[in-house]
Amino acid sequence: MTEEPAQDARYFRSQLPEGRSGDWTLERFTVPVDPSYDPALDTRPHFARRYPGSYLLLRRGEVQFMTDLYDEWWTQRVVLEQAAQRGGRILISGLGIGMIVESLFRADEIEVEDITVLEKSPDVIGLVAPTLRVRYGERLQIIEADVFTWTPPAGRRYSVIWHDIWPSPYDVKSETSALCDRYAPWGDWVGTWPDEHRDAYAAMA
Repeated sequence: MTEEPAQDARYFRSQLPEGRSGDWTLERFTVPVDPSYDPALDTRPHFARRYPGSYLLLRRGEVQFMTDLYDEWWTQRVVLEQAAQRGGRILISGLGIGMIVESLFRADEIEVEDITVLEKSPDVIGLVAPTLRVRYGERLQIIEADVFTWTPPAGRRYSVIWHDIWPSPYDVKSETSALCDRYAPWGDWVGTWPDEHRDAYAAMA
């Protein structure tokens, strides 16, 4: 594989520094060039292909939680579409590598008032939050909290609420449903990464 795909302009690769805190690690990995690859023979949609380059990975021990590979970004693009329609305040559970936070702030067509991120792990916050706080200042609030028990401030409502706390999109349907039900009173639109991921890849079957 020698060519980059026709990717969405809102996508970008993370520039966070590598690091380690507790069981959590941020590290770079490389998708190598495959000289034998022929894109004309690849029947997968563009978003599901792996393109050569350097990417960032967040893992806990040996469990991979998030990357900035294009397919992972693509299965979360619905957040950007909803935010572009609604603007306002956004709530995200799961800091990850901050990929969606940065896309929301960087997209010219999205009028974000502020973003609140809930993250349960202080180690992930320590690895990722300092860089994002410098870039986005008071418009970004990162709270150490468990999304299953946290309650928004009195009177607060969000235009978009997005849940992405799982390392795998499978076998978590009960949790995604519970979170959507729990946060429905506080959000104009509520979605989850596992549901969007499953829908995207089910369409390929």
